[in-house]
Amino acid sequence: MNRITATWSTMRVLTRINLVIGFGLLIVFAYVAVTAYFGAASQVRYASNDFPGAKKASTAFLTLSPIQRHIGYYNRGTAEAAVGDFEPARNDLESALEITPVRDECAVRINLSFVYEKLADEVADQDSDQSDELYDHALKTLEDAPEECQPKKSEEKHKSNEAKKRVEDKKKGEQAKNEGADSGDSDGDDQQSGDSGDDSKKEQDSGEGDESSNGSGEKSEEEKKREELKKRGEDSERQQQQPGPGGDGGRSAPDKPW
Repeated sequence: MNRITATWSTMRVLTRINLVIGFGLLIVFAYVAVTAYFGAASQVRYASNDFPGAKKASTAFLTLSPIQRHIGYYNRGTAEAAVGDFEPARNDLESALEITPVRDECAVRINLSFVYEKLADEVADQDSDQSDELYDHALKTLEDAPEECQPKKSEEKHKSNEAKKRVEDKKKGEQAKNEGADSGDSDGDDQQSGDSGDDSKKEQDSGEGDESSNGSGEKSEEEKKREELKKRGEDSERQQQQPGPGGDGGRSAPDKPW
């Protein structure tokens, strides 16, 4: 009798232990499943243009997941960039870059460079120095990418090269526009100075005019340079204003999240 009672007690203890272990495994499985769901939901909602939903799903993933947090920051920053919230996107993508594995760095860098580029576009007309600094940030972000994440002839390498060319063209266009404006101001000052009635100055200007025309009516090198600067500045401004694939250097949205 005592033997049966002891066996029964042992079985009850083992059953309780198994129930506790099973319940714990069930909780872990549910936790992993819910975390994975929010990670996938951010991608699905982004693909369906539900950017606020993608941001919420990414935030939930960051709240739940202690691992691969760079994915949460990257996905949320990408969703924010897609709706033009570039400052929050910048913070999230910079956070992602700090912790992302080397193999995933290029994806983060390409989207972070895009955000720097768009921030530069926004301030280009108000603060040329700040826009130049942001364009430089965009270029440096791409240039510092490790070779491990962008092997030659890879898609990442192609995207990175395209982004570099686009940012460089925009920066040159802005510089050309500013130089053209400065040149115009200088011409205005020269014209006012020329109205002083200085005969020697007039003679000098006349001589330069004869030299610039070369007797054939052709434009001088200075005039050609000014026209080229003006054209590049106008092209840059028009490129930034055009929406869709033809505008913003062929890119109006960041790459999709993971």
